[in-house]
Amino acid sequence: MTPVEEIKSRLSVVDVISTYLKLIRAGSNFKAVCPFHSEKTPSFFISPARDVWHCFGCQKGGDQFQFVMEIEGVEFREALRILAQRAGVELRHENPEVRNEHDRLLGLMELAVRFYEASLKRFPAVEAYIKRRGLVSETIEKFRIGYAPPESAGWRVFTEHVLKKGYTLTELEKSGLAIRKQPESSTETTHYSLLTTHYYDRFRNRVMFPVADHTGRVVGFGGRIFSAEGGPASGGDASIQAPAKYINSPQTALYDKSRILYGFEKAKVAMRKENTCIVVEGYMDAVMAHQAGTENVVAVSGTALTHPQLTMLRRLCDRLATSFDMDEAGESATRRSIDLALEIGFDVKAITLPSGKDPADLVCEDPVKWREAAAGATDVISYFFDKAHKRFDARTLEGKRGITQSVFPLIARLSRQVEKAHWVGRVASRLGIREEAVWDDLKKQQLPVSQSGAGRQNSPMARPQEEQRTRAHVLEERILGLLYAYRLPLSAELSENLFTSDAHRLLYAAYASDTKSFIASLADERLRLIANRLVFEVEMVVPPDGARAEYVSCIGELEREHVKHDLERITEDIRKAEEVGNEQLVSMLADEFRNLSQKLNKVLYP
Repeated sequence: MTPVEEIKSRLSVVDVISTYLKLIRAGSNFKAVCPFHSEKTPSFFISPARDVWHCFGCQKGGDQFQFVMEIEGVEFREALRILAQRAGVELRHENPEVRNEHDRLLGLMELAVRFYEASLKRFPAVEAYIKRRGLVSETIEKFRIGYAPPESAGWRVFTEHVLKKGYTLTELEKSGLAIRKQPESSTETTHYSLLTTHYYDRFRNRVMFPVADHTGRVVGFGGRIFSAEGGPASGGDASIQAPAKYINSPQTALYDKSRILYGFEKAKVAMRKENTCIVVEGYMDAVMAHQAGTENVVAVSGTALTHPQLTMLRRLCDRLATSFDMDEAGESATRRSIDLALEIGFDVKAITLPSGKDPADLVCEDPVKWREAAAGATDVISYFFDKAHKRFDARTLEGKRGITQSVFPLIARLSRQVEKAHWVGRVASRLGIREEAVWDDLKKQQLPVSQSGAGRQNSPMARPQEEQRTRAHVLEERILGLLYAYRLPLSAELSENLFTSDAHRLLYAAYASDTKSFIASLADERLRLIANRLVFEVEMVVPPDGARAEYVSCIGELEREHVKHDLERITEDIRKAEEVGNEQLVSMLADEFRNLSQKLNKVLYP
């Protein structure tokens, strides 16, 4: 038995989903309000018999693993780990020593959070300062904000505290919470790492923001300097640099800043509900935004958004609103983030704040103004288009060039032609030039190979399959669901060629080879999942006594869809033949068009 099979044998789909949602019994099934889109009437159904779930509103569905991947925003491997832990299944391929070290480091990070939280209570001046910045006690507790004691309390206060708890100097260094001072001479090297005095706390005299992974486990910290105190060690040790305003945990086995977003674990439910993620630059910005009621906010750690971060967000929402530094100095990093977000399919917007304000300042001044600014976010291309118009004179050739250079890279990254056409029209109208000229220049826009549209369909960030479903695709699914659910006989009008999807052709061929076979006999697990979902959908909407009539109706509809598709293709071929003056080909295609039209009439009016 594989780990996946063992997990499923211990945790049913109902067991898993019921820990996230309130389930209502609906006959032999269960229903709930879908967590993946906004709705009032439940359209999310779970079938205990088939061990699958499906939402008839947003068309998402699958088994236990697909649900955890969607609800937690994780890849399959992480969903496997989460469910294995819940089911008590050991993933034997893992190295126990590595797992033990990983768990100990997580325990060390949790100990650090509690230490910094307790320290904040021991330094009332720091807590008072945080509250003057606008935070209330409930928010401080919710985000577990703490304080790392100053040098006056000792350079190794935290280090000595955790050593007493049984952790080692090596673990402290691996966690990024302590720094090992480099030896001043080679004679000190031999026993240097064994001396506690040669380690000191990384974070000193700083307001501490715990950074968690997607499951809420603390994996790192961000620290903001509290005052002028916290400079070089007494005696002017040149090896210790003057403190930066902000410092973050270094790259560790737990913390990878290119994959972590501050506040993600607290924002993911709201992001899914609002279908929007607001990205800010600072920890305090994110915390204050949450306090103001906009809980779909995350923060980056001083870098542009990365592909892994955007991938994580894209699983939860379609829209991205940025509140980044848009001045000349900060625009380069902002544009990199926006380019990548557009490339993978986000609808990107820009939040405009009063000059000189960041989200934390605005929330402290007036939370309503922040919420209004977030709600009124502008389409990002409009933002840069208007900004370029203010910088350049559109009446001059140089100005036109400056404006197009500002917006063309963004337009080129749009994934839909209709959106590109909209912006080509706007650019042409505003600049007083022909649309054809705009299209010609836009086609010359070069994108990095890694971000080109050619690779998008194979990317994990490809647009959801639901957006590509045609009427024929839906009919194919219904026919297959009816066949497998009610064991209907094959119709003479059906053939493998009528099915456009590879998976659908395989399912039809499997059924055609043995109409008495069951889903469990399918060798391909992916096909079993698809078949289970299709059967589940049919059972929810088609009663047994209506199955035969629905089957006949769907076959007729599918035939009509294929004929209409062929007619559209021939119409386009005729147009092209006419353009080149090929009268013989036009005549042949016209005859074929007439024959298909007669066939369509027979299908419509048998």
